Amino acid sequence: MRILAVDDDPVILDVLGEVLSSFGYTNVTFASSGQDGLTILQNDQQGFDTLLFDIQMPHMDGITLTKLTRDLYRYKDVPILMLTAMSDKVYVDRAFQAGATDYVTKPFETFELRSRMCVAKRLADEQKKLSDVITSVRNIVQQDRQISVEDPYSVQELDCMIPLPAFHNYLKQLGRGSLFSSSLVAFKIENIERLYRSMSDYEYICALTDAADAISTALPFRQFLMTHAGNGKFICVAEGVNRELIDSLPTDIAHVIEEIDPCYGDGRPLMLSVLVGEPIPLRFRGGDAINRAITSAVTKVEHHSISVPSYGQQRHSIPLFRMSSTK
Repeated sequence: MRILAVDDDPVILDVLGEVLSSFGYTNVTFASSGQDGLTILQNDQQGFDTLLFDIQMPHMDGITLTKLTRDLYRYKDVPILMLTAMSDKVYVDRAFQAGATDYVTKPFETFELRSRMCVAKRLADEQKKLSDVITSVRNIVQQDRQISVEDPYSVQELDCMIPLPAFHNYLKQLGRGSLFSSSLVAFKIENIERLYRSMSDYEYICALTDAADAISTALPFRQFLMTHAGNGKFICVAEGVNRELIDSLPTDIAHVIEEIDPCYGDGRPLMLSVLVGEPIPLRFRGGDAINRAITSAVTKVEHHSISVPSYGQQRHSIPLFRMSSTK
């Protein structure tokens, strides 16, 4: 696995080199500034499998570097681990919104860093397989399905959306601090299995993106992150969630869907309806508690959801074979 580590502190780079080597990762390139790291990424021909960026660097910090890295097509999905002594939630949120996959605090605990690197390696392997699938989808001529409805396809066109593994990592990082004014809310595209069967893969990706766009536009929370968990289900984490805000969401989402006016590739109107689940407060720390909260949120949207009214009876049949615009 090829690794690029970027940190303005030469001592940290030396420590990283020693520790990563002890884990068996010997193919490591080092950069002492964000600009140097970006130049390496832009000019390297082989490509890196995992990136480690310090957050607090002069001139170009790690969050800016992450944003610019995600603009490089080759590195849209490569795991990025943020390295920092700062554990404030604001920095965690900014890092994940910029495209970070995970977060490791300094000084490094050997077990923790080894664990995070193992996760990064697994994600890198999975992303390579997924990239092959996405490339195939772009070239689809037949209706052969290469994306399953169960796949947690990562909607990449919205800044608030992060991949499911990064979402889990984000919640775990919050759990190390003060997670617990936050809540989870789940959403689901109604009749997703029927819709999926009526679509090509590309149309399905467009439908997921339109639904995510409508949900994120309607959400009243000042700061939130969201992921797609497969089966047309989206999970949002936010602070300040209350039942009054949730009760107003169905109608708000439906109005946004009406404005988006989603269609099949041939111009036929695509009737999207989204279910809204009840909020699940995050009160406990630890991976098991977080997994239980996610499961509970998904269960709520399946069995105790608020249905969004179906709009679109007078939709225009305008071909709209495209990905939704970002917020």
